[in-house]
Amino acid sequence: MRTGRSALLIPAPKDDLCLAFANTRFWRGRDLPTETLGDIDDLLGWLANTAQIPPQTIEAVGKRLRRHPNDAAALFTDAIAVREAVYRAFSALAESETVEQKDLALLNRRLAEAPDRETLARAKGGYAWEVKTIDVSAAGLLAPVLWSAADLLTNADRRRVRRCANDACLWLFVDESKAGTRRWCDMASCGNRAKSRRHYLKAKAG
Repeated sequence: MRTGRSALLIPAPKDDLCLAFANTRFWRGRDLPTETLGDIDDLLGWLANTAQIPPQTIEAVGKRLRRHPNDAAALFTDAIAVREAVYRAFSALAESETVEQKDLALLNRRLAEAPDRETLARAKGGYAWEVKTIDVSAAGLLAPVLWSAADLLTNADRRRVRRCANDACLWLFVDESKAGTRRWCDMASCGNRAKSRRHYLKAKAG
């Protein structure tokens, strides 16, 4: 299924867009992680607000999928599979491990199905990728996420992908600190929790 024949402008994704998608499920180290994508509407909302898929595309896709609930369920399941492959791939990278072949294969399959970035066009405030169509599929709708994942993986030697050192958190991020020693997704939350816990254990032991 396709959204239409006219060309669409897709903003060039940020380097860490794929990590933002992976982090839509967080507190992964807990018995019950927090899930923000509960259904297809949550996914479409994220694609509109964070991935910046054009509103007219989101509206058309939403209308079509509401008429075909089985297609909506299949697309959502596929999108979550992509998300989990992205999370595992960059978790491996953060630990200086090799990405599992099954995850690389899944990402490659979806990249092959995603629209090609062929033409640059003027857009509000700059430039964007012009694509002919976006398939109503996980690969089509997640194209910016897949592009981001491919770009970040191929530039891994120059970027610092990290996973939060809080074992209950495990949030993924790009370390942009000058020293390259950032350990926490957020010092005010996970960093302070870790400090408080160390202080508690030290006091208890003493």
